[in-house]
Amino acid sequence: MEINELAAFGYAAATVLFAMLAALMATVWNDRPKAGLVSLSCAATAIWAALHAAGSLDYLNDPIILLVIEWVRNLSWLTVLGSIIKDLAPESRKLEEIALRYGTLFVVVSFLLVAYFWLTTTETMAMVATVGGGIALSALGVILAEQVYRNAPFDVRSSLKYLCLGIGGIFLYDFAIFGWTVINGEMSINHWVARGFVTAIFAMPLGLAALRSIRLSLDARIPRQIIFYSVGSVAAGIIVVVLLLGDYYVRTYAGVWGNVARIVLFVAVMLALGASLISSTVRARVRVFLAKSFFQYKYDYRKEWLRLIGTLSGSDGENVADTAVRAVTQIVSSPGGAVWVQEDKGKSYVPVGAWGIEVPVERAVAQDSRLVRFLRKSQWIIDLSEVDEHPARYEGLVLEPWIDDDGNWWLIVPLLLGQRLLGFMLLRKPKVAPALNFEDHDLLRTVGRHAATHIEQAESDKRLAESSQFSAYNRLTAFLMHDLNNLIAQQSLVVKNAEKHRHNPEFVDDAIGTIANSVSRMRRLMEQLSSSSAQPQSRTVSLDEVVTSAVERAELRLPKPGIKLAGEALKVRADPGRLTTLTEYLIRNAQDATDDDGRVDVSVSVEKGSVRISISDTGCGMTPEFVRDRLFRPFDSTKGSQGMGIGAYQAREYVRHLGGLVGVTSTVGEGTRFDIWLPVAP
Repeated sequence: MEINELAAFGYAAATVLFAMLAALMATVWNDRPKAGLVSLSCAATAIWAALHAAGSLDYLNDPIILLVIEWVRNLSWLTVLGSIIKDLAPESRKLEEIALRYGTLFVVVSFLLVAYFWLTTTETMAMVATVGGGIALSALGVILAEQVYRNAPFDVRSSLKYLCLGIGGIFLYDFAIFGWTVINGEMSINHWVARGFVTAIFAMPLGLAALRSIRLSLDARIPRQIIFYSVGSVAAGIIVVVLLLGDYYVRTYAGVWGNVARIVLFVAVMLALGASLISSTVRARVRVFLAKSFFQYKYDYRKEWLRLIGTLSGSDGENVADTAVRAVTQIVSSPGGAVWVQEDKGKSYVPVGAWGIEVPVERAVAQDSRLVRFLRKSQWIIDLSEVDEHPARYEGLVLEPWIDDDGNWWLIVPLLLGQRLLGFMLLRKPKVAPALNFEDHDLLRTVGRHAATHIEQAESDKRLAESSQFSAYNRLTAFLMHDLNNLIAQQSLVVKNAEKHRHNPEFVDDAIGTIANSVSRMRRLMEQLSSSSAQPQSRTVSLDEVVTSAVERAELRLPKPGIKLAGEALKVRADPGRLTTLTEYLIRNAQDATDDDGRVDVSVSVEKGSVRISISDTGCGMTPEFVRDRLFRPFDSTKGSQGMGIGAYQAREYVRHLGGLVGVTSTVGEGTRFDIWLPVAP
């Protein structure tokens, strides 16, 4: 290929790329900032490149046309930069400062270079004008590109850097080749031939600049995975093309070593590709580059939030603190971390969980330490590398010595509940630690609050479970006291009647029987408390014996209960002592609610495969509201200090345990009836 053909090929490539950019900016991307000016500049550059391609092939030899299109192209890009810098620095004083700072230097340098070239060269005036205009306009373009980037606010600088790189690169190369021409007195043919290729190369950052200005719409329309996979496919295609081109040149020019060189080339490319694919560092850098290049928002918030919730809710019994750390580390690609939580009513923050590392159990942090005070006051995400480089930003924060000594710690994330600092997380540094911006800080703060809520909820559940265990213990104690109270009532009745009936043999026999029964009940009660099983032992018992025994125990009080049995042997499965005590309790309640001249009746019957024990009285009765809201509520008694308020609740729960039901019918002033249904034992 001849040198002029190579030059034409380079300018043709620039023509195609800038024509595509001009078309995209004029149609599909016409809503982008400065789309009209950029489209016109790209069109001028495409025309410039096309005319130079034609000139390289001797189809165009008019230097005036080439000079005019050269100036048009440069002025169009200068207009784009001037428009942007005007928007970035709308105050006239700022523009005046820029003009005063660089204007004099620009004019002096440009004038001296052009004058020197004009005095020393033998080129035509058209070439002198081309070089002079190239020197002046390219220098001005480099200055404006630098000022656009320098004066851009931090939050928009990332969107302008590729635009400044593309335009500034074109002008910087022009300044270099025209400066070379001034110094050497003639144009370098190689530099001029490469100019088309260089211009085509700088079309790529201009395209990226256009893409970065529409990252929000990309986020809304194209999933990030498609972008990543598409870039991977394009990269694979480029590798294949490079491999084919390398194979072609090796076969063409390697001679006798061609076949060997082809094998070595193939193995080398495959090795490089494999190393890139297995390198987590390379993959991390690619992800960071794509996120910066194609997306306005660094994170796909929907995906991140769903993953966070899925991780926190899918622990499957895993320590909640460990799960919270894992959920946060996934977001920033940290290899591990640990979480510190304030002790319950304690004075320090202690490590309670970790993921990817061992829990640093000996690393407690006092609640009055500088770190905790800073986190509580600022609620910031602490970047430890930034603390070392810019300590003034963190008010001279002094960290714990063990944090400073370990260079692998990266971030400290506060866990906040409202304004309360529940704890904090320390995250390990990834292989490629990205620079954090406001998105990272906002997301980590939000995630930290959610993790704090999750950990606090788990701690509350744990405290509630412990409280429930104590409540169960207290309830057991209350049941024990209730049974002892009944026994005391029996013994008190014996003592009360002893003065009057101590010489009556029948009373003595009844008293001995009552005491023997009390001893037996207390022994059974102690056996239940000391037994490894909390459930009462059930066996098949005669219901007639149970009811008869309960009635006999209650006969010492008035009114004496009447009894009516079913007339057949009825069997149920229950603990006989427990069922007898339950029936006796209901009979005594009926006696308490009935005057001495009233009636208390106990009957046993069979109904549809179940036995029914009915205990009725003619006492004061209960209102429907009392039966519904208070009768079976534990620790709610109408007997004042004489009652525990758990008898009815205990009776109902035990009947339910046996598979039965308890029914209550009551009318104020007329009486009450308790019905107990139990399944018949086979």
